[in-house]
Amino acid sequence: MNETKSSLRLWAPCLGMLLLSLLSYADRSVLAILSPTILADLHMSATQYGWAIAAFSYCYMLANPIWGFAIDRKGVWVTILVAVVLWSLASGAHAFMYGVGAMCVCRGVLGFGEGATFPAGLATVAETMPVEKRSFALGLSYSGGSLGAMLAPLAITPIAVRYGWRATFVLTSVLGLCWVVLWVVMRRFGLYRAAHTVSPAELPQVVEDGNGTAEPVALHEPVTVERSRWNRDLFGTVAMYGLGAAPLAFGLYAAPLYLHRVLNVSQTSLGHLLWIPPAGWETGYLVWGWISDKRTARHAGKPTALFTTFALAGFLIVLAPFAARSAYPVAMTMLLFYVQMFLAGGVVVLSLSDGMSVQRKENAGFLAGFAISSWAAITGALTPVLGKLFDAKLYEVSFWLVACLPVAGVALWWMLRRERQVRTL
Repeated sequence: MNETKSSLRLWAPCLGMLLLSLLSYADRSVLAILSPTILADLHMSATQYGWAIAAFSYCYMLANPIWGFAIDRKGVWVTILVAVVLWSLASGAHAFMYGVGAMCVCRGVLGFGEGATFPAGLATVAETMPVEKRSFALGLSYSGGSLGAMLAPLAITPIAVRYGWRATFVLTSVLGLCWVVLWVVMRRFGLYRAAHTVSPAELPQVVEDGNGTAEPVALHEPVTVERSRWNRDLFGTVAMYGLGAAPLAFGLYAAPLYLHRVLNVSQTSLGHLLWIPPAGWETGYLVWGWISDKRTARHAGKPTALFTTFALAGFLIVLAPFAARSAYPVAMTMLLFYVQMFLAGGVVVLSLSDGMSVQRKENAGFLAGFAISSWAAITGALTPVLGKLFDAKLYEVSFWLVACLPVAGVALWWMLRRERQVRTL
């Protein structure tokens, strides 16, 4: 019984973050899922829709390091409480929008509030979990995002069909405020405590040579800790995350319009299909988190080969036009989106795990905030371009553009990385 209680206390903060990221992605996914209906109702083009997504992305970009800095200074519990109240109100405000201007404002405030989600997740893992469980715990905490994106089409579409799309935003607002109540209850019963202390024996210290191999460092040897927030490894993580995870934005925001416009999938049918790409994302988080922990246990070096594989395999997305002309166009297209999201989930977990291994845990919120901010910036620049390409029916060009971004991310990460004698808390 005591063992069960101890396990619950250990994993409760990560489960709270899982639920939080679930709600975050459910909130932001509603607009994408219902975009064919909403754009038609508000008489908006795909280009205007792209600007609304860009408003979310740019505010999300600015908010991530701000919230991350606040989390590092004020703590996770109170900071995320304020953020969730803000974004829940913004989500409800979507029910009252009647044009592109109002949509941009609502998306912008929502993006700013949701910028606290993943810095809080990484900071929670760094504060509460032992080193050998952190990658899986990070994947678990972040997997709520993919789970929310996966479940949202199944839950949201029937509500929108029966009660109208505006009712769905009211629902997401109420669910966010319910999470706030749960968060207060968790604190009241002591289920969130940043109390994990790592002893020197728990620290898997490694030294990596220029050939990518790693050897354990004796515990009595000095360990170099990167005390400054600003360093080459930080920018390497930022480049890898921002560009390598770009396919996530494509799968979330562009897939519904592509399926509707090219494969003639109805709004109702989209609700039965759009859980598939996020399922790949969810699987990617957990599988690659488990692999990362195994690598840590073996004192493995940097995941250069894995990142390179992700980048090259990402070119599978360019097969989508051929899949659309196959005997089973919808099934083949969904398979490609699934694989793309699975790989992007691996990029997220491995890049942040690699970055966390060489930064002080007190800077974990800022690390996640800055990395996710880069992803938001790239998404903000990418979605209007994709919107114009979609309006011009240049779908193949959009696939090539998305496929090239992870390659650029790997190249920048490799150039910015340093030889390390580091494995920090």
